[in-house]
Amino acid sequence: MAITLKDFQGFTRDRIAEAIADPQQFPNKIREILNFAVDNEAVMDAEANAHFDRVMNTFADMFERGLAEVADSPEKRRTLRAIAGVKRQHHKAETFLKRLAMPLPVPVPLAELAKPIFLDTHQSVLDLLWDATRHSQEGVAQFATLGLLYWAFDELTVAYYLAERRYTTQAYAHLRTVNDLLDKAELFFQRPQWAALWGSDDKEKILKELSPGAVRKKLGKPKFDPVYGFFSELGTHGTYGAIRKRVTQTSKKGGKTQVAMRIGGTPWDSEVEMSAACCIFTALSTLLTVSKIYGTRLNLKEVASILQARFAAAGRFLQENLIKPSAKMGLDTSAMAETLKHLLDGLESMAAGAGQTSKKTEKEADT
Repeated sequence: MAITLKDFQGFTRDRIAEAIADPQQFPNKIREILNFAVDNEAVMDAEANAHFDRVMNTFADMFERGLAEVADSPEKRRTLRAIAGVKRQHHKAETFLKRLAMPLPVPVPLAELAKPIFLDTHQSVLDLLWDATRHSQEGVAQFATLGLLYWAFDELTVAYYLAERRYTTQAYAHLRTVNDLLDKAELFFQRPQWAALWGSDDKEKILKELSPGAVRKKLGKPKFDPVYGFFSELGTHGTYGAIRKRVTQTSKKGGKTQVAMRIGGTPWDSEVEMSAACCIFTALSTLLTVSKIYGTRLNLKEVASILQARFAAAGRFLQENLIKPSAKMGLDTSAMAETLKHLLDGLESMAAGAGQTSKKTEKEADT
């Protein structure tokens, strides 16, 4: 139920009257008004919010100046925090948790264009995994592989959810996890003996032999993966580069620079666009991995059609909306372009393998 201007004025009027009747209650009553407005901002109608902003900002400034000479105390600090809340300089933790469950307040246009491409690829992952489960899973390796791939699906879901809500740092952390899961799934598919170690109690050996770098080495991949490094830097490792994307300079006076530490997600659309693109990249990697691992359980003709459609749509989107514009702005797009090329090479390799299998099947049929 929306709180109207009349409702808010009535709540305010009652508390001001109580404060005038008992001046000692004045700070408590003002804080009640401040807390009421902050707690109910989401359900106050536009007129009530506008009135609150006009009246309470002026009042908050006046009240803050009045407290400047008051001795430090817990009461003073609580009141100052309440005033800061009115001025959007302090926040309630509950608000951020609630915001994650709310509809997108202001969607980023390019992320909205990316969403159907991501969802089509994401759905294809789920479709092929469903086909794979029509067969029994035998042994630790097959159990582990299937579990890791379904886990990767969940991580991708969370990553896009966070990315479009501007929590890009957290989205990258989940995308990094997807890369770890895909590498392990591929390793267990190729060399099942490592799944047995993974399911054992030898924690020290697991850490040594199945760390992300060790798994990549066993798969014959380069020790350094630029995309994995990108996700690590911006999402997991607490780097300076990641912090820079969470800080805004607000002013520079007297040789001192003032900054705002951003919480509740990044304010820059470009960061949301990049993380949405990375979700598409990672969904394509997942789809390709699932297709390679479960090729014998899938309809290869359908898989080839799905892969070609998903890669074509994603390739067009990424080239036109991210790689080309970023390059024109002088940004380094080599890692993104290289990753796209790597995925396309993998697709071509699979298509060639599927073609050989198809020819073999036709030859056997003729025989």
